[in-house]
Amino acid sequence: MALSLFTRRPAVQDPATWTPPGTIVVQRYRNIVGPAEGAVVLVYTADSNRRSAYFATACLGCTYRAASSDRLSRLTEKTAADLANAHAAGCRAMNCGVPAAPDDTEAAQMVRSRLRGLRPHRTTSPHYVHLTDFHADRVDLQRDDNFIKQTMVQLTQSEPHFLTSQPNSSGTGTQFLVQPHPART
Repeated sequence: MALSLFTRRPAVQDPATWTPPGTIVVQRYRNIVGPAEGAVVLVYTADSNRRSAYFATACLGCTYRAASSDRLSRLTEKTAADLANAHAAGCRAMNCGVPAAPDDTEAAQMVRSRLRGLRPHRTTSPHYVHLTDFHADRVDLQRDDNFIKQTMVQLTQSEPHFLTSQPNSSGTGTQFLVQPHPART
């Protein structure tokens, strides 16, 4: 009975070496806040081909996330590194460590929330969904492409007014489309 009082705790992952599932971390930046270690800012991609990949940044001390320089421009590795370095230099957040992985229900809700943010306003055209639309969420989501695709398949079945799918124009795979808001009457 005395042994149960001293059970081992799971090892805490070091933010300096942690790679979220579904990502490839290519650079890390740290800030120093007085004598304490400040936050770690990650530069990462979800694509194994770094030459054609798009990148994102995420701070493990605050809520800073960046996956594009504006609504249409995805980040190159250099641009993402510049943003991460600038953020690390100015961020005064303490290192919060590795975020807890959400359960599947929470992760599916994060995918749905991202899709809701992509839903077009004031148009009748749907928005074609790309996996790069989820880059900013990868650190918090901690899931790979297959999970995102499977969640979208489930949404096409449960909410066809919100998300639809169609065969890819190349003949392989599926394209997902977030439907615009219904017209007001």
